[in-house]
This record gives sequence, structure tokens and C-alpha cells, in this order.
Amino acid sequence: MDAPTRTAPHRPAPPTVRLDTARTAPTPHTAAEPAHPTTAHDHHHGTATPHHPTADEDPHTRARTHLGRLWGVPATHTHLTAGADDTFDTLVRDTPLTPRDRIWTTPHESVARLHTLHTLRDRTRCRLEVVPLRPDGDLDLDWMRHHLDDDVALVSVTHLSPACGTVNPVTAIGRLLAPHRARYALDASHSAGLLPLDAAATGCHLLTADAFRFLNGPPDTGIAYTHPHPGAPAGSTPPPAPHPAAVTALADTLTHHTPAATHPHTDHLPRLRAALARTPGITLLPTGTRQAGILAFRHDHLDAGTLRHALARRAVLLSKTVAHEHPLHPASRTGAPALHASLHPATTAHDIDRLAHTLTEVLHAHTHPTPHPRTPPATPTPRTTPARPATPTPAPVRTLPTPRTTLPTPRTTAPAHSTPATPAPRSTPALRSVPAPAAALPALPGSAGPGTRTAPSLAAVPALATPTTPATTASGGHRPRTPPPAARRTRTAGRRGHLTLHRADHDTTTPHPPPGGQR
Repeated sequence: MDAPTRTAPHRPAPPTVRLDTARTAPTPHTAAEPAHPTTAHDHHHGTATPHHPTADEDPHTRARTHLGRLWGVPATHTHLTAGADDTFDTLVRDTPLTPRDRIWTTPHESVARLHTLHTLRDRTRCRLEVVPLRPDGDLDLDWMRHHLDDDVALVSVTHLSPACGTVNPVTAIGRLLAPHRARYALDASHSAGLLPLDAAATGCHLLTADAFRFLNGPPDTGIAYTHPHPGAPAGSTPPPAPHPAAVTALADTLTHHTPAATHPHTDHLPRLRAALARTPGITLLPTGTRQAGILAFRHDHLDAGTLRHALARRAVLLSKTVAHEHPLHPASRTGAPALHASLHPATTAHDIDRLAHTLTEVLHAHTHPTPHPRTPPATPTPRTTPARPATPTPAPVRTLPTPRTTLPTPRTTAPAHSTPATPAPRSTPALRSVPAPAAALPALPGSAGPGTRTAPSLAAVPALATPTTPATTASGGHRPRTPPPAARRTRTAGRRGHLTLHRADHDTTTPHPPPGGQR
């Protein structure tokens, strides 16, 4: 009886740890599930009353109501848009400025907003200035206070820096700009849903954010708040609106996240910073005195792309930041990409421990790679020659002798006055031979008749001997004289560089040309 086959127990894959919310938002759970009833605080009675969204309530109105409650502003000044960058470009690019006006931005600005500010500067010929950072990484408020005047027409500040997680003092900047004509634009794309923000307390005139990051909204959705300001462009086009289906999903998202964003949650950033600090070879990017939600780091010897893919194969997801995303930030001066870890309000301490453990495994695997087992060389097999099959010996063939008949060669003697016989010329397939004239070769003594090939002897043929030229001696006789050697002619083969190459040809047919150029 066959033994039962044992199968290994099925081990479920470990849950995926998502630490890339700042780059790619996770799947919103509110899109597939109905929104849970939330609680709205009744300021008049001091009791908590449940808020149940009704079916006949407009999703657009419901979303703007929750948005105003999230930022502490009137719902009539809020907008649902298709994205923060497009909204900023629509509401800023037509700002009326003069060449004497100035625009302030910070090193934390994204490349999309910098493109809008550069376009505005090129159109109006105004000046674009960057607020410097202090040695500790915070914005230099003293520099702003010293250089602030009525020429500053627009100030663009990021609440939470996506480069390294620095939290800028947006409320202090708003109090500094309040007595002046500057229009205050605030970017909350990476802080909405992560940090509490009171837009009215900051004193900003334009607040834009993406809803698909920490708010878990659908893709290509954004939110905005506008406050009337004399520096705003008159009659500007409204920001792009999202798809109606996205509005419904965003309304459910804001309904679910409004109370969660207003209540404090456990901050695991110190735990993450400590875990990365004790990992050998990890260097944290410099940040300011206050940091939240985002941490960027590099490895001394392993590039960010390789490290990110190795972590992803172990179900730990991080994102990668490159220099061109934040070209003004000090961390982008080296040009090397960095890893970007962002914490969601739902991130747990177990997720941080998984990241630390997996990162140690990956670095150890790259530092001490496992050698491949060496296979011992196989013993060479002696080479044997296969036996050839026996070939049957053919039977001997009996041949009869052929009678040899010798025909006498007729000897013909040509008369003296007859024309000597000319042997037939031998033609070669590659060369075409032309027979010599009949008078060139005399009759060969002892030659056979036509059709008979007989090799003559050079001694018996006086016509083939060395030709002699008759010469007259002093006594009047003739003596044989050897002809002079053929003239050696040298001609130039060609010039290459500064060297001249020559080639000698033995020409036996053309004599030296006579002097004077006559031939």
C-alpha cells in the first residue's frame, strides 16, 4: 500500500506594509463600502449627535460641508477640484503684477508650482526670490521680516515638505504677512488628512491640497479654499472640477475621515527614525526642528532603486524621490535619489518593525551574498571508438588483357621550299592564347605530323636558342653579342602623408623614353 503523500502546510503571504502613501495613495475602502455614520458635535447642547448622510443630499454639497468642517472655514469658500497643482496654476497664473513686484517661494516648493511661478515671472517681468533656510533646516523668519515690504505681492509656502517631512510654521508666516499686501498661498497636499490645519488661523488666501493621498480619496481629486483678496486675478476661470463619480466617492471619503483627522493619533515617526538610525550604512536627510509623517534616507553603498525593489519583493513598499521633484531643496544638490517613507494614520508599530527587520535582511544579503554551491567536476568518460561494421569484400573481377597495337609513326620529310608545319597552339580556359605567325617558328626536325604531340628538345631546336644580335667587329667580322638588360623603370605608386612610396616594375617591352620628352 502506498504511503500517503505529505504536503507542506500552506503559509499565507505576509501582509503588505505600505509606507508610500505620500506618492501613491492606497485603495480607498470607502469606495466599496458604505460610509460609516460619523458623529458631529453639537455646540449648542454640548452633546454628540449622529450625522447620517441622506440619499437626497447632493454629494457636492455634502463634500464641501465636510471640507469646511475639516479646515474650519465657511463651506461656501471651498471647492472640489481635479488636483492641487492644476488649481494653483489656474488661480495664480493670471495674477496682475508689475516689474517692481516680487514673488517669494521656499526650497520646499514642488517642481509643478515652480513651473507656474516661473511662467508668471516671465509674463510680468517681476522678481522671484527664494526664502533661505536656517542652519537647523527651518525657514528663516528673520530674513522674511527684514526684507518684507509692499513690493512682495505673492508668497507661496508648503505646509508639509514632501522632500523630507519638514513642517513649516505656516501660522507664524500668516501673522507676519497680515499687515502687508502680499497674497498668501498655502500648499497642504501632504498634510491634509495627516495633520490638523486651521485655515482661518493661518490667514492664507489660497489653500490647495490633493485628496487622494492621506485622505484616501479617489485619483485625480483635489480640494481648495479661497479667501477674497485684492491681489487675486479678477474674473479668473474656476478651477477644474472632478468627475461626478469622483465627487460622490470624495464625499464619502471626507465623511469618514473628518473626525479621524481632527483627533490625534499615535505618531510612529520617532520609532521609524530610531530604527533607521541604528541600521548600518543608512543616512537620514536633514530636516527642520519639526517633522511629521515623512522621512527620507539614503544608503552609503546601495542605490535607492535597488534597495526599493529588494524591499518590494518582501512586501514592504517605499517610494523613491529624485532631485528634479524638489530642485531647490538642499537634499537635491547631490543628485542621488533617496528612499521616501511616509506614515499613514493607520500605520502600526508592527509595520515599523517589519520595515526594520526586512531592511536588515536586504542589506545583509547584498553585503554577504550566498555563494553558489560548486559542483565537483565530473570524471571524464574514456573515449571509445565505435566498431565499424564489417564491409563485405567484393569478389575479384576477372579482366582480360587488352591487345596492344603499336602503329608505326610515319616519318615525313618536308621539302625545303614547303611551308613548315606549325604546331597546334595549346589553349588554357583562363587565358586566351593567340598562335604565333607561321614564319616565326621554323620547322622542327624530326617532328611528327599534324595531330601528334611531341615535346621537342631545346638543343635540337636552333630557333628556340638564345637570340643573338649581329655586331660588327673591328676586323669587319660578326660576333654574337648579348643584348643589354631590360631597362628598369621606376614609377611613383602614390603619396601617403609625408612618405612617398615607390614600386619598381620590370618592363621588358617599353624602353627608356628618349631625352627631351620624345617617345
